[in-house]
Amino acid sequence: MIIKTERLKLSELTIEDAPFILKLYNDPDFITYIGDRSIKSVKDAEQFIDLGPRTSYSKYSHGLYLVQLRDGTYVGICGLLKRDNLDYPDIGFAMLPKFRRKGYTFEAAKASINDGKMRLGIKTILAITSPKNIASIQLLNKLGMSFKKMVQMDSNSEFIHLYEV
Repeated sequence: MIIKTERLKLSELTIEDAPFILKLYNDPDFITYIGDRSIKSVKDAEQFIDLGPRTSYSKYSHGLYLVQLRDGTYVGICGLLKRDNLDYPDIGFAMLPKFRRKGYTFEAAKASINDGKMRLGIKTILAITSPKNIASIQLLNKLGMSFKKMVQMDSNSEFIHLYEV
């Protein structure tokens, strides 16, 4: 599955992308705003890709995709996730620091949402974010998403913002 935009290519993650996932998931901003996913080695990243995105592709026909510039440069990840504790899929995204604030996240998120609506017929798409993540909140608003309420993903977690489009 490949989605192309004017400047980007979104494709399914493969085991070969593990070194990139290791780097992205250990970015300090990723850990601050999304959380520490305990991906500390290439082997951890391979397991994450296999048990997370690749399982999601086969089960739901969507998941987190690798985001690359058209020249193949790795930029980040973006796609729809289906979480057990949310009624509908939600959009997720993360970019390496040097590719932020260039419109790539918006472009990838818009393409992922459009794919979910057009190819998969998903009517409602959610988003969750930390109330402190101003950049993500601004992006969600730009995508036409509306704040719905504060939610807890589990009884041990902090309250986060839930958005919907």
